[in-house]
Amino acid sequence: MSGRVAFLVFGCRLNQAEAAAWQRELTARGWEESPPESADLVCVHSCAVTDAAQQEVRRTLRRLRRVAPKASVLLSGCAADLMPEGLADLRVPHARKDAWLTEVERAFGGTAAPTPLPASPVRHRTRASLIVQDGCDRFCAYCIVPHLRGAPVSVPMAEALDRARRLTDEGYTEIVLTGCHLALYRDPATGANLVNLLERLCGLPGTARYRLGSVEPCTLDDRALIRLIAGSGGRVCDFLHLPIQTASDTLLKRMGRTYTEAEIRSLLETALTELPLCGLGSDWIVGLPGETEADAEATRRLVSDYPFTGAHIFPYSPRPGTPAADFPDRVPGHTQRARAEALRAAADATRAAALRRYLGQRLTVIPERRAEAGWEGWSAQRIRCVLPGEAHRGEPVSFVPTAVSDGRLI
Repeated sequence: MSGRVAFLVFGCRLNQAEAAAWQRELTARGWEESPPESADLVCVHSCAVTDAAQQEVRRTLRRLRRVAPKASVLLSGCAADLMPEGLADLRVPHARKDAWLTEVERAFGGTAAPTPLPASPVRHRTRASLIVQDGCDRFCAYCIVPHLRGAPVSVPMAEALDRARRLTDEGYTEIVLTGCHLALYRDPATGANLVNLLERLCGLPGTARYRLGSVEPCTLDDRALIRLIAGSGGRVCDFLHLPIQTASDTLLKRMGRTYTEAEIRSLLETALTELPLCGLGSDWIVGLPGETEADAEATRRLVSDYPFTGAHIFPYSPRPGTPAADFPDRVPGHTQRARAEALRAAADATRAAALRRYLGQRLTVIPERRAEAGWEGWSAQRIRCVLPGEAHRGEPVSFVPTAVSDGRLI
Protein backbone atom coordinates (compact mmCIF):
# COMPACT_ATOMS: atom_id res chain seq x y z
CA MET A 1 0.00 0.00 0.00
CA SER A 2 1.77 3.14 -1.20
CA GLY A 3 1.46 5.99 -3.63
CA ARG A 4 1.39 9.76 -3.69
CA VAL A 5 -0.68 11.59 -1.09
CA ALA A 6 -1.72 15.18 -0.48
CA PHE A 7 -3.28 16.56 2.71
CA LEU A 8 -5.61 19.57 2.83
CA VAL A 9 -6.40 20.44 6.43
CA PHE A 10 -8.98 22.92 7.73
CA GLY A 11 -9.75 24.27 11.17
CA CYS A 12 -8.26 24.01 14.61
CA ARG A 13 -4.92 22.90 16.04
CA LEU A 14 -6.43 19.54 16.89
CA ASN A 15 -7.36 18.98 13.24
CA GLN A 16 -3.84 19.97 12.21
CA ALA A 17 -2.35 17.54 14.73
CA GLU A 18 -4.60 14.65 13.69
CA ALA A 19 -3.75 15.13 10.02
CA ALA A 20 -0.04 15.36 10.80
CA ALA A 21 -0.21 12.01 12.62
CA TRP A 22 -1.97 10.36 9.68
CA GLN A 23 0.48 11.86 7.22
CA ARG A 24 3.31 10.48 9.31
CA GLU A 25 1.70 7.03 9.27
CA LEU A 26 1.44 7.02 5.49
CA THR A 27 4.96 8.37 5.00
CA ALA A 28 6.28 5.60 7.21
CA ARG A 29 4.50 3.10 4.94
CA GLY A 30 6.19 4.42 1.81
CA TRP A 31 3.74 7.06 0.63
CA GLU A 32 5.24 10.21 -0.90
CA GLU A 33 3.93 13.72 -0.31
CA SER A 34 2.62 15.31 -3.47
CA PRO A 35 0.60 18.30 -4.70
CA PRO A 36 -3.10 17.43 -5.07
CA GLU A 37 -2.92 17.63 -8.87
CA SER A 38 -0.50 14.69 -9.06
CA ALA A 39 -1.64 12.70 -6.03
CA ASP A 40 -3.22 9.25 -5.98
CA LEU A 41 -4.96 10.12 -2.72
CA VAL A 42 -6.06 13.53 -1.47
CA CYS A 43 -7.03 13.64 2.20
CA VAL A 44 -9.34 16.50 3.16
CA HIS A 45 -9.54 16.86 6.95
CA SER A 46 -12.52 19.12 7.40
CA CYS A 47 -13.95 21.67 9.82
CA ALA A 48 -17.57 22.59 10.55
CA VAL A 49 -17.19 25.05 13.40
CA THR A 50 -18.72 27.85 11.29
CA ASP A 51 -20.82 27.95 8.16
CA ALA A 52 -17.93 29.67 6.37
CA ALA A 53 -15.58 26.83 7.27
CA GLN A 54 -18.05 24.23 6.05
CA GLN A 55 -18.58 26.07 2.77
CA GLU A 56 -14.83 26.30 2.23
CA VAL A 57 -14.57 22.52 2.55
CA ARG A 58 -17.41 22.10 0.02
CA ARG A 59 -15.68 24.41 -2.49
CA THR A 60 -12.39 22.56 -2.04
CA LEU A 61 -14.00 19.17 -2.70
CA ARG A 62 -15.63 20.48 -5.87
CA ARG A 63 -12.36 22.02 -7.04
CA LEU A 64 -10.53 18.73 -6.49
CA ARG A 65 -12.89 17.00 -8.92
CA ARG A 66 -11.63 19.42 -11.56
CA VAL A 67 -7.91 19.69 -10.79
CA ALA A 68 -7.30 16.12 -9.58
CA PRO A 69 -9.87 13.98 -11.44
CA LYS A 70 -7.82 10.77 -11.13
CA ALA A 71 -7.20 11.07 -7.39
CA SER A 72 -9.26 9.31 -4.74
CA VAL A 73 -10.58 11.89 -2.29
CA LEU A 74 -10.89 10.93 1.37
CA LEU A 75 -13.01 13.24 3.50
CA SER A 76 -12.53 13.14 7.27
CA GLY A 77 -13.16 15.41 10.22
CA CYS A 78 -16.13 17.30 11.59
CA ALA A 79 -17.79 18.06 8.24
CA ALA A 80 -17.47 14.53 6.85
CA ASP A 81 -21.14 13.68 7.40
CA LEU A 82 -22.37 17.13 6.37
CA MET A 83 -21.21 17.15 2.76
CA PRO A 84 -23.41 16.05 -0.19
CA GLU A 85 -22.88 12.66 -1.76
CA GLY A 86 -20.47 12.45 -4.66
CA LEU A 87 -17.93 14.98 -3.43
CA ALA A 88 -15.65 12.34 -1.87
CA ASP A 89 -14.79 8.71 -2.62
CA LEU A 90 -14.16 7.78 1.01
CA ARG A 91 -15.60 9.22 4.21
CA VAL A 92 -14.24 8.85 7.72
CA PRO A 93 -16.32 10.96 10.14
CA HIS A 94 -14.93 11.81 13.53
CA ALA A 95 -16.80 8.97 15.24
CA ARG A 96 -14.83 6.49 13.10
CA LYS A 97 -11.51 8.32 12.89
CA ASP A 98 -9.66 5.32 14.38
CA ALA A 99 -10.57 3.50 11.16
CA TRP A 100 -8.85 6.10 8.99
CA LEU A 101 -5.85 3.97 8.04
CA THR A 102 -8.07 0.90 7.55
CA GLU A 103 -10.17 2.82 5.01
CA VAL A 104 -7.05 3.79 3.06
CA GLU A 105 -5.75 0.21 3.13
CA ARG A 106 -9.11 -1.11 1.95
CA ALA A 107 -9.17 1.34 -0.95
CA PHE A 108 -5.58 0.89 -2.06
CA GLY A 109 -4.85 -2.66 -0.94
CA GLY A 110 -2.14 -4.01 1.29
CA THR A 111 -1.32 -3.73 4.96
CA ALA A 112 2.34 -2.94 4.68
CA ALA A 113 4.14 -2.48 7.97
CA PRO A 114 5.58 0.99 8.52
CA THR A 115 9.17 1.62 7.56
CA PRO A 116 11.20 2.09 10.76
CA LEU A 117 11.95 5.74 11.33
CA PRO A 118 15.61 6.69 11.68
CA ALA A 119 16.88 7.09 15.22
CA SER A 120 18.12 10.61 14.45
CA PRO A 121 16.01 11.97 11.60
CA VAL A 122 17.00 15.01 9.63
CA ARG A 123 15.45 17.94 11.47
CA HIS A 124 13.28 19.66 8.86
CA ARG A 125 10.61 20.56 11.38
CA THR A 126 11.10 21.90 14.87
CA ARG A 127 7.58 21.75 16.32
CA ALA A 128 5.31 18.77 16.89
CA SER A 129 1.79 18.46 18.28
CA LEU A 130 0.99 16.09 21.11
CA ILE A 131 -2.72 15.24 21.24
CA VAL A 132 -3.67 14.55 24.85
CA GLN A 133 -7.44 15.12 24.82
CA ASP A 134 -10.48 15.12 22.56
CA GLY A 135 -14.17 15.85 22.88
CA CYS A 136 -16.24 18.28 24.93
CA ASP A 137 -19.39 18.11 27.04
CA ARG A 138 -19.93 21.81 27.72
CA PHE A 139 -22.45 22.39 24.89
CA CYS A 140 -22.06 26.16 24.61
CA ALA A 141 -25.14 27.53 22.91
CA TYR A 142 -23.38 28.48 19.66
CA CYS A 143 -21.08 25.47 19.27
CA ILE A 144 -21.60 22.33 17.19
CA VAL A 145 -18.30 20.70 18.19
CA PRO A 146 -19.59 18.56 21.12
CA HIS A 147 -22.21 17.08 18.77
CA LEU A 148 -19.50 16.12 16.28
CA ARG A 149 -16.54 15.13 18.48
CA GLY A 150 -18.44 13.58 21.38
CA ALA A 151 -17.75 13.42 25.09
CA PRO A 152 -14.33 14.27 26.59
CA VAL A 153 -11.65 11.58 26.45
CA SER A 154 -8.05 11.89 27.58
CA VAL A 155 -4.86 10.07 26.68
CA PRO A 156 -3.50 8.16 29.70
CA MET A 157 -0.68 10.10 31.29
CA ALA A 158 1.84 7.28 30.85
CA GLU A 159 1.07 7.18 27.14
CA ALA A 160 1.29 10.97 26.79
CA LEU A 161 4.69 10.97 28.53
CA ASP A 162 5.92 8.18 26.26
CA ARG A 163 4.82 10.08 23.16
CA ALA A 164 6.59 13.21 24.42
CA ARG A 165 9.80 11.22 24.96
CA ARG A 166 9.64 9.88 21.40
CA LEU A 167 9.10 13.34 19.93
CA THR A 168 12.07 14.65 21.89
CA ASP A 169 14.21 11.72 20.72
CA GLU A 170 13.19 12.53 17.13
CA GLY A 171 14.67 16.00 17.48
CA TYR A 172 11.65 18.22 18.07
CA THR A 173 12.44 21.17 20.31
CA GLU A 174 8.88 22.45 20.80
CA ILE A 175 5.93 20.22 21.64
CA VAL A 176 2.44 21.71 21.51
CA LEU A 177 -0.14 20.11 23.82
CA THR A 178 -3.37 19.90 21.87
CA GLY A 179 -6.97 18.96 22.58
CA CYS A 180 -10.56 19.81 21.75
CA HIS A 181 -11.01 21.22 25.28
CA LEU A 182 -7.51 20.94 26.70
CA ALA A 183 -8.47 22.13 30.19
CA LEU A 184 -10.70 19.04 30.57
CA TYR A 185 -7.66 16.72 30.49
CA ARG A 186 -7.91 14.03 33.15
CA ASP A 187 -5.72 10.95 33.38
CA PRO A 188 -8.21 8.05 33.19
CA ALA A 189 -6.36 6.10 35.90
CA THR A 190 -5.66 8.77 38.50
CA GLY A 191 -7.74 11.81 37.60
CA ALA A 192 -4.57 13.91 37.32
CA ASN A 193 -5.28 17.17 35.48
CA LEU A 194 -3.49 19.31 32.92
CA VAL A 195 -1.28 20.99 35.52
CA ASN A 196 -0.20 17.58 36.82
CA LEU A 197 0.58 16.45 33.29
CA LEU A 198 2.75 19.51 32.68
CA GLU A 199 4.61 18.86 35.93
CA ARG A 200 5.47 15.36 34.73
CA LEU A 201 6.43 16.57 31.27
CA CYS A 202 8.82 19.12 32.77
CA GLY A 203 10.49 16.26 34.63
CA LEU A 204 11.36 14.39 31.43
CA PRO A 205 14.97 14.53 30.24
CA GLY A 206 15.88 16.85 27.41
CA THR A 207 15.39 20.52 26.71
CA ALA A 208 12.25 20.51 24.56
CA ARG A 209 9.84 23.23 25.57
CA TYR A 210 6.10 22.69 25.87
CA ARG A 211 3.45 25.05 24.56
CA LEU A 212 -0.21 24.91 25.46
CA GLY A 213 -2.78 25.03 22.70
CA SER A 214 -6.06 26.79 23.32
CA VAL A 215 -7.06 26.62 27.00
CA GLU A 216 -10.62 27.44 28.04
CA PRO A 217 -10.46 30.07 30.82
CA CYS A 218 -11.76 29.40 34.31
CA THR A 219 -12.14 25.65 33.71
CA LEU A 220 -9.31 24.46 35.95
CA ASP A 221 -7.18 26.20 38.59
CA ASP A 222 -5.82 28.91 36.32
CA ARG A 223 -3.59 30.33 39.03
CA ALA A 224 -1.96 26.96 39.61
CA LEU A 225 -1.33 26.73 35.87
CA ILE A 226 0.23 30.20 35.77
CA ARG A 227 2.44 29.41 38.79
CA LEU A 228 3.65 26.24 37.10
CA ILE A 229 4.54 28.13 33.90
CA ALA A 230 6.36 30.78 35.91
CA GLY A 231 8.34 28.16 37.83
CA SER A 232 9.16 25.89 34.89
CA GLY A 233 12.43 27.58 33.99
CA GLY A 234 11.29 28.06 30.40
CA ARG A 235 10.20 24.45 29.86
CA VAL A 236 6.58 25.64 29.49
CA CYS A 237 6.16 28.62 27.16
CA ASP A 238 4.76 31.74 28.76
CA PHE A 239 1.88 31.91 26.32
CA LEU A 240 -1.85 31.54 26.88
CA HIS A 241 -4.41 31.29 24.10
CA LEU A 242 -7.79 31.97 25.69
CA PRO A 243 -11.06 31.52 23.74
CA ILE A 244 -12.87 34.21 25.74
CA GLN A 245 -15.51 34.84 23.00
CA THR A 246 -17.00 38.04 24.48
CA ALA A 247 -16.61 40.43 27.40
CA SER A 248 -20.35 40.95 27.82
CA ASP A 249 -21.72 39.23 30.92
CA THR A 250 -25.15 39.11 29.26
CA LEU A 251 -23.78 37.29 26.21
CA LEU A 252 -21.50 35.03 28.25
CA LYS A 253 -24.57 33.80 30.13
CA ARG A 254 -26.52 33.40 26.89
CA MET A 255 -23.63 31.43 25.38
CA GLY A 256 -23.51 29.10 28.38
CA ARG A 257 -20.00 30.21 29.38
CA THR A 258 -19.16 29.77 33.05
CA TYR A 259 -17.25 32.98 33.83
CA THR A 260 -17.77 36.73 33.94
CA GLU A 261 -15.85 39.68 32.57
CA ALA A 262 -14.53 40.40 36.07
CA GLU A 263 -13.15 36.86 36.34
CA ILE A 264 -11.46 37.15 32.96
CA ARG A 265 -9.86 40.44 33.96
CA SER A 266 -8.66 38.87 37.21
CA LEU A 267 -7.13 35.96 35.29
CA LEU A 268 -5.34 38.31 32.88
CA GLU A 269 -4.04 40.46 35.73
CA THR A 270 -2.66 37.37 37.49
CA ALA A 271 -1.02 36.10 34.31
CA LEU A 272 0.68 39.42 33.61
CA THR A 273 1.81 39.81 37.22
CA GLU A 274 3.37 36.34 37.38
CA LEU A 275 4.50 36.33 33.72
CA PRO A 276 5.20 39.96 32.70
CA LEU A 277 6.18 39.00 29.14
CA CYS A 278 3.38 36.47 28.65
CA GLY A 279 2.04 36.21 25.11
CA LEU A 280 -1.76 36.34 24.98
CA GLY A 281 -3.86 34.92 22.17
CA SER A 282 -7.65 35.05 22.07
CA ASP A 283 -10.81 34.03 20.19
CA TRP A 284 -13.85 36.31 19.86
CA ILE A 285 -17.35 35.82 18.44
CA VAL A 286 -19.05 38.88 16.96
CA GLY A 287 -22.78 39.16 16.36
CA LEU A 288 -24.34 36.47 18.53
CA PRO A 289 -28.14 36.93 18.41
CA GLY A 290 -29.10 39.62 20.90
CA GLU A 291 -25.70 41.35 20.86
CA THR A 292 -26.07 45.09 21.37
CA GLU A 293 -23.61 47.84 20.56
CA ALA A 294 -22.86 48.06 24.30
CA ASP A 295 -21.98 44.33 24.31
CA ALA A 296 -19.67 44.81 21.33
CA GLU A 297 -18.04 47.83 22.97
CA ALA A 298 -17.35 45.81 26.14
CA THR A 299 -15.39 43.30 24.06
CA ARG A 300 -13.47 46.05 22.23
CA ARG A 301 -12.64 47.64 25.58
CA LEU A 302 -11.28 44.39 27.02
CA VAL A 303 -9.17 43.76 23.90
CA SER A 304 -7.76 47.28 24.20
CA ASP A 305 -7.02 47.00 27.92
CA TYR A 306 -4.65 44.01 27.77
CA PRO A 307 -1.59 43.20 25.61
CA PHE A 308 -3.09 40.54 23.35
CA THR A 309 -0.55 39.55 20.73
CA GLY A 310 -3.05 37.65 18.59
CA ALA A 311 -6.81 37.56 18.05
CA HIS A 312 -9.06 35.24 16.02
CA ILE A 313 -12.33 37.04 15.28
CA PHE A 314 -15.35 35.08 14.04
CA PRO A 315 -18.67 36.58 12.92
CA TYR A 316 -21.38 34.35 14.40
CA SER A 317 -22.98 31.86 12.03
CA PRO A 318 -25.88 29.62 13.12
CA ARG A 319 -25.10 25.93 13.45
CA PRO A 320 -28.24 23.78 13.04
CA GLY A 321 -28.86 21.70 16.15
CA THR A 322 -27.47 24.27 18.59
CA PRO A 323 -29.65 26.45 20.84
CA ALA A 324 -28.27 29.71 19.43
CA ALA A 325 -29.54 28.78 15.97
CA ASP A 326 -33.06 29.39 17.32
CA PHE A 327 -32.28 32.55 19.31
CA PRO A 328 -34.32 35.62 18.34
CA ASP A 329 -32.88 39.08 17.69
CA ARG A 330 -30.48 38.12 14.90
CA VAL A 331 -27.80 40.70 14.26
CA PRO A 332 -27.93 41.88 10.62
CA GLY A 333 -25.00 40.85 8.46
CA HIS A 334 -23.87 44.42 7.78
CA THR A 335 -23.82 45.12 11.53
CA GLN A 336 -21.83 41.94 12.17
CA ARG A 337 -19.29 42.96 9.55
CA ALA A 338 -18.96 46.47 10.96
CA ARG A 339 -18.47 45.20 14.49
CA ALA A 340 -15.95 42.59 13.35
CA GLU A 341 -14.01 45.29 11.49
CA ALA A 342 -14.01 47.53 14.55
CA LEU A 343 -12.82 44.69 16.77
CA ARG A 344 -10.04 43.81 14.30
CA ALA A 345 -8.91 47.43 14.34
CA ALA A 346 -8.79 47.39 18.14
CA ALA A 347 -6.93 44.05 18.12
CA ASP A 348 -4.40 45.35 15.57
CA ALA A 349 -3.70 48.43 17.68
CA THR A 350 -3.37 46.28 20.79
CA ARG A 351 -0.96 43.89 19.06
CA ALA A 352 1.22 46.74 17.81
CA ALA A 353 1.51 48.15 21.33
CA ALA A 354 2.01 44.69 22.85
CA LEU A 355 4.93 43.90 20.54
CA ARG A 356 6.75 47.05 21.65
CA ARG A 357 6.79 45.66 25.20
CA TYR A 358 9.39 43.12 24.06
CA LEU A 359 11.94 45.58 22.71
CA GLY A 360 15.14 45.27 24.71
CA GLN A 361 13.91 42.14 26.49
CA ARG A 362 15.83 38.88 26.28
CA LEU A 363 13.70 36.18 24.63
CA THR A 364 14.28 32.57 23.64
CA VAL A 365 13.63 31.86 19.97
CA ILE A 366 13.66 28.59 18.03
CA PRO A 367 14.84 29.22 14.43
CA GLU A 368 12.65 27.51 11.85
CA ARG A 369 13.48 28.79 8.37
CA ARG A 370 15.94 31.02 6.55
CA ALA A 371 14.92 34.59 5.85
CA GLU A 372 16.50 37.38 3.82
CA ALA A 373 18.04 38.93 6.91
CA GLY A 374 19.02 35.65 8.60
CA TRP A 375 16.53 33.28 10.21
CA GLU A 376 12.90 33.41 11.26
CA GLY A 377 11.50 31.60 14.27
CA TRP A 378 9.02 31.77 17.11
CA SER A 379 9.65 33.09 20.59
CA ALA A 380 8.25 31.33 23.64
CA GLN A 381 5.55 34.02 23.64
CA ARG A 382 4.37 32.88 20.18
CA ILE A 383 5.74 35.91 18.34
CA ARG A 384 7.53 35.62 15.01
CA CYS A 385 11.10 36.89 15.22
CA VAL A 386 13.81 37.64 12.65
CA LEU A 387 17.33 36.78 13.79
CA PRO A 388 20.43 38.18 12.08
CA GLY A 389 23.38 36.05 11.07
CA GLU A 390 23.74 32.31 11.30
CA ALA A 391 21.65 29.92 13.35
CA HIS A 392 20.75 26.23 13.37
CA ARG A 393 17.22 25.08 12.71
CA GLY A 394 15.58 23.89 15.91
CA GLU A 395 18.33 25.01 18.30
CA PRO A 396 17.05 27.66 20.73
CA VAL A 397 18.89 30.97 20.75
CA SER A 398 18.87 33.99 23.02
CA PHE A 399 17.50 37.03 21.23
CA VAL A 400 17.06 40.72 22.14
CA PRO A 401 14.74 42.51 19.68
CA THR A 402 15.42 46.16 18.86
CA ALA A 403 12.62 46.91 16.40
CA VAL A 404 9.19 45.83 15.18
CA SER A 405 8.51 45.37 11.46
CA ASP A 406 5.44 43.86 9.77
CA GLY A 407 4.30 42.31 13.04
CA ARG A 408 7.66 40.66 13.68
CA LEU A 409 10.35 41.35 16.24
CA ILE A 410 13.67 42.26 14.61
